[in-house]
Amino acid sequence: MMFSNSISGLIAIESAKHVFREKTVSFLSVIFIALVVVSAYLGWSATHTVNAIYLDATQYLKTAGHAIPPNPILDISPLSLLRNMSIYVLLIGALAAIVIGFSLIEVDRKSGVMPLLGSRPFHQGAYARGKILALATVLFGLMFIAALVSVLTFLLLPEFRLDGHGWLKFTAFFLASYGYMLFFGFIATASAAWAKSEAVGLILPVTVWLTLTFILPSLTSNIHPTAAINPISALAPPPDSSFFQWMGWVIGPVSIAEAFKYLSADFLDFLPSTATFPSFIPPGLELLIAIVLAGAVSMRAMLHMDVTRGDYDA
Repeated sequence: MMFSNSISGLIAIESAKHVFREKTVSFLSVIFIALVVVSAYLGWSATHTVNAIYLDATQYLKTAGHAIPPNPILDISPLSLLRNMSIYVLLIGALAAIVIGFSLIEVDRKSGVMPLLGSRPFHQGAYARGKILALATVLFGLMFIAALVSVLTFLLLPEFRLDGHGWLKFTAFFLASYGYMLFFGFIATASAAWAKSEAVGLILPVTVWLTLTFILPSLTSNIHPTAAINPISALAPPPDSSFFQWMGWVIGPVSIAEAFKYLSADFLDFLPSTATFPSFIPPGLELLIAIVLAGAVSMRAMLHMDVTRGDYDA
């Protein structure tokens, strides 16, 4: 058992090292972190603009002898400044997770490592655990950097301060984001292990991502693709019709992107009072079930991968 764990750890370390040598992975990771910085800047810029307008209006009202209303910034939750982060995780974060998960398996199949491993007396469970550990570690590193940038944003914004409850919701959002990216990473590793061609191995998880992000929300809540990438519009209540009610019951339990958007809005304090979740399963539980099932599928795919063969079929 100890030997198996050491093999898993070694596989995880070497796999994580290789992932960041891939240009596509590095590019998407940099883009994701850059968008986190942009999200922080947009939050600061919007706050600074509103505050500047308020200060100018205050001077005018003083001169005119009118009463001065309270600063509207004080009515805004500090966490809502990060609302664009939920969309960046849905789009770039999920895609980065797919590419990372796919690369972890693809590199071994294309480099001829699999037949070499198949000729050695080792348990495939050690290989699968090592790959899952590498995936979880790499994605955790990305989310840790994203969270650190967001923490610095709050520390540099004197207008806003988070209390203990606010920091708990902040942490919950990034844990949910990590879980959402982990879900797509699991789907990608399973696809890369099962697929007979490299193209199918990558197209399949991307198709799942497109379906969950754009197609299912349009069926359950009448959310058009352009509205799906807006953190507020994506939470609009569905039309009051039997079709969308039935779609919510039938498709809602597998509409993982909607579950994540609802959770994000709740954690970051921008959930509209009119927002309704289409599924009968609570969004947190729905996301958790999806992650566990995707992890089980990923593990099974790697355990049953044919290690006697190398590259994908032509």
